[in-house]
Amino acid sequence: MNISFVKMQGIGNDFVVLSPFLDSSPIEKLTKENFKFISNRHLGVGADQILIVRPCASSEADYEFRIVNSDGTEVEQCGNGARCVMRFLFEMGIHSKSKAKLKTKGGIVEAVILDETNIRIQMTVPKFNANDVGLDIKSLKSRKINQQKVFLIPWKKMELNIFPVSMGNPHGVINVESITDPDIEEITSLVKSQKFFLNGVNLGFCKILSPKKIKLRVFERGVGETLACGSGACAAVVAGVAQGFLAPNEPIEVNLTGGKLIISWAGKLNDFVFMAGPAVEVFKGKIKI
Repeated sequence: MNISFVKMQGIGNDFVVLSPFLDSSPIEKLTKENFKFISNRHLGVGADQILIVRPCASSEADYEFRIVNSDGTEVEQCGNGARCVMRFLFEMGIHSKSKAKLKTKGGIVEAVILDETNIRIQMTVPKFNANDVGLDIKSLKSRKINQQKVFLIPWKKMELNIFPVSMGNPHGVINVESITDPDIEEITSLVKSQKFFLNGVNLGFCKILSPKKIKLRVFERGVGETLACGSGACAAVVAGVAQGFLAPNEPIEVNLTGGKLIISWAGKLNDFVFMAGPAVEVFKGKIKI
């Protein structure tokens, strides 16, 4: 069968959007192997994730979307994906308003179109408890920075501070002196192999440049390193604000490999995180499954 799709990207984090709005093909029948094929950059369309967009089954949101990684696993939340979903709905004429509520497995986010390129997302409220990110703390020591608990990952002859943040999906943020440090990939492999996070983790390496500016690299569950990660950028800013390194309630410039996002968080446990950045359609097509 032929499946219609739209290829989209948000600062290099790229997606294949599938939807019953595009055609009547039975998307529900697609298998894990089908998703892996579509995501394959040599044999399929190529993407970090697949986004499956449909009307919301309940009145709590306007639309809902599933997020499937390139390895075929489904995850809970995706900030760059939410911006692309909103752009898709608006550009296809499906949703005519500049604002919409979007439901994912990780919660409901609100999207607002700012201009022809940029979209702002009101993300979910962050959570810091180890249980919220599936962090197994039995073998890990901890310490407090600015009254916030961080956990210590043994690395060579030192210990790395890792700050757990749930943005509807699990994140761990490690502050580093340089995001080009060759040890970063080895640290990522260690965290993955030791299974500190029971359900996997999106691991962010953050360099604080000033109270309003950071550099960030993110290694996503089921994907690997991506050019950008919206929820990872939110997690890094939340971690920085909570530990006193970044300014609360101020726009923080997050520089990722693929481009720049603007993130803000007021700093209280019940405050939403806001993210703004571009979302762009790349091309449309059909793929034979």
